[in-house]
Amino acid sequence: MLNCTANSRARKTAGIAQTYRAGKNEIYKTCPDRCPLKPYETGTVEIDREYESAVRRAVPKKGVAFLFTHFLPEQWAEKNETGKTVFNFSADSLDHAASYIKKGVASVAVVPENYWKDRASDKVTSADGVRMVRCPDETTKVGCANCGSGTPLCARPNRDYGIVFTAHGATKKKAGDNETRGGCYAGNHFVGKFWRDLSKREQPDETDGEKIRRFAKSLAPRSIFRPHIAGDLGKV
Repeated sequence: MLNCTANSRARKTAGIAQTYRAGKNEIYKTCPDRCPLKPYETGTVEIDREYESAVRRAVPKKGVAFLFTHFLPEQWAEKNETGKTVFNFSADSLDHAASYIKKGVASVAVVPENYWKDRASDKVTSADGVRMVRCPDETTKVGCANCGSGTPLCARPNRDYGIVFTAHGATKKKAGDNETRGGCYAGNHFVGKFWRDLSKREQPDETDGEKIRRFAKSLAPRSIFRPHIAGDLGKV
């Protein structure tokens, strides 16, 4: 199931369009079991191909769209390209992200909450020779709408650097520690509440793919769109 918001009121995503995606009575059902931030397994291993194709093309007129997914790039049906939604691979570590960036895959990673302490820079690091840039909002509160002068770093398909997010939220101590399952920020606080409420709704007649196509067409020109603030590409 999909919930669509044309104008987010959350601080970081204020002014951009976004969605939540969940399974019936299970918020993590669209997320792959390989995701270390997922607190438990739900049997989700496949991508919903109809939805994947639809979200790839769910770009506002003259705008941009980007998302994050824990499904391996080898499972994607298409590669990133200009004019389509940018898929960012959510890697398990900085080195894991670097290995995919070297293959030309836009990738991101989460680091522990104390990662930047006592480092020479609190904005840039590296992994296996690859430059890794900290999410600008973490140090400047710029927000997605104003990141990159209108083209967020995460919406750039051919970048040769990774994006780093610092663990946050009520379960941040688990995030960045792949030895312990859990740490998903989306399962807590207001995001978690909205996500759980979505999972309890009646299943609509239209598919998630049909809905996201319709929603993207309704957005104003030059909009910035971030599908599934919570949720992923998984087949339910």
